[in-house]
Amino acid sequence: MRKGGFTLLELVIVLAIIGMVVGIGIPQIKRVFRTNLKTASVQIAGMIKFAYDSAVIKHRIHRIVFDFDKGVYFLEISESDVLIAIDEEEEREEDEDGEADEEKKVQRKGFARADGEMGRTLVLPSGIMFDSVENLNTKKKITEGVANLYFFPQGYTESLIIRLTGGTTNTGFYSIRVNPINAKCEIEGRYIEI
Repeated sequence: MRKGGFTLLELVIVLAIIGMVVGIGIPQIKRVFRTNLKTASVQIAGMIKFAYDSAVIKHRIHRIVFDFDKGVYFLEISESDVLIAIDEEEEREEDEDGEADEEKKVQRKGFARADGEMGRTLVLPSGIMFDSVENLNTKKKITEGVANLYFFPQGYTESLIIRLTGGTTNTGFYSIRVNPINAKCEIEGRYIEI
């Protein structure tokens, strides 16, 4: 006569089944995040090529803004074909005074969002984030805040490496190396060192 409960054999079988399901499921989840990394890299590379071509055609400086904190990126176009450098110290003083908000800074620097589909804010897929944007000429590596990639009407851009990561999902890195002469992007499924 059997009273309520499970036998040891039944519990072992149930645990074995759960173990197999988890063992099969976790690699599949990692594969999805890895696919998201690759997809985001290809989308960024497409925007880079578009911005390069558009800068040459419109005779205006373009830039892609990468916002690390929000996990977004978007295209802006300058009002002229000349890039005016703003003194970082002057900009910091304005921040401390609280006079210049982000919208005003963008307008003051002479950039506005691109029109249409390419001007919209693109969001990185869930679980994917910017690791770093590294300028190969200046050796400056940005890992927080905002980074910009400029495109000039004369047909060149900055030499950069944009790195994406799966963050807490432990799915690795994808790196996008931008050729400064033709904006051709080399995408690799690893962390590219310089």
